[in-house]
Amino acid sequence: MDFRLSSDQALLKSTARKLSEERFRASAFKWKGEYPAANEKILRDQGFFAVSLPQEYGGGGLTLLEELLVLEEVGRVCPDTASALTLAGPPRIIAEIGSESLKRRYLPGFCREGKKIGIAISEAEAGSAVTELRTKARAESGKVILDGGKIFISHADVCAAFLTFVRFEEGIGAVLIDEGTPGLELGKPDINMAGHRQYTLFFDGCEIPEENVLTRGENGFKRLIQAFNAERCLSAAWAVSIALCAFDFAVEYARDRKQFGRRIGDFQGIRWMLAEMAMKIEAARLLTYQAATDSTRLKSSMAKAMASEMVEKVSSDALQIFGAYGYIREHPLEYLYRLARGRKIAGGTLEVQKNMMGDELLRKGFHKEE
Repeated sequence: MDFRLSSDQALLKSTARKLSEERFRASAFKWKGEYPAANEKILRDQGFFAVSLPQEYGGGGLTLLEELLVLEEVGRVCPDTASALTLAGPPRIIAEIGSESLKRRYLPGFCREGKKIGIAISEAEAGSAVTELRTKARAESGKVILDGGKIFISHADVCAAFLTFVRFEEGIGAVLIDEGTPGLELGKPDINMAGHRQYTLFFDGCEIPEENVLTRGENGFKRLIQAFNAERCLSAAWAVSIALCAFDFAVEYARDRKQFGRRIGDFQGIRWMLAEMAMKIEAARLLTYQAATDSTRLKSSMAKAMASEMVEKVSSDALQIFGAYGYIREHPLEYLYRLARGRKIAGGTLEVQKNMMGDELLRKGFHKEE
């Protein structure tokens, strides 16, 4: 098995890194929870936004793996800018299971104009237990009427539409709701540990056309869960990029900081920490790459779970290497640690990923034909 990147992939990766160093380094860690709109525009102008969406709708036409390579290099310099690239998840779901009408309505706007599509799943009584969601959708005279609410929606204030999980009479499905639709209200945000705003959506007789139904019916939920594999890969890649960012800070500090008349990097304790960090990062990175090329429920959950555990440990160890300096508010390592902690919760908790893995392993075993 050849783990090497192709020459085109290596060029894509190095070009993304060069762009990030030149355009994003100066503003990294200065966003303070704001969406990095200026950097998103740079990514779009340079062809690094919507890399893996179909060319016919304005995307780059590349693979999910190549999307992750770009995300990794951007996040290694500026994790906040990389968060903009994770928004490719909902459009990928539309590209995979949406009707031709929905693809033509939503994908070009995302690819060419940056019209973002948020994802609305969690509810007050349905967090990890998505099957218990209560937001209802009923068909009525060629329309779909929605009642209910959603919580913990990132970047909702800059989204043009929301891919929303709802309960139809026959089971769980999903619809697309445009910003400004009557009956849709954006609530005040909560501020999470990393300083990012997460919003609530309210639906009160919110009326959308029948054609805005993404999926419903007996297999509607199953199709959504399968399409969500790519979302988990994007989440894992973002975690890897955060870890790489923290690791780079730690290595530079270990080279420069002196104590007891020596560089701290010369002490075995620090060297072992760096070695352990690098091993964990590389293991999570390779598993994420594999999941991107073999995007099954098992592999994508493995990648997300492993990356989310890894990034918390790596960012913590990097902060430890900095000592009290890294613990000071406004230091990049202090922020990276807070950002990393959310990776074990957002997009499906660590425990849910492990339950999904256990279910797959009990049903199919490991390393068997699909």
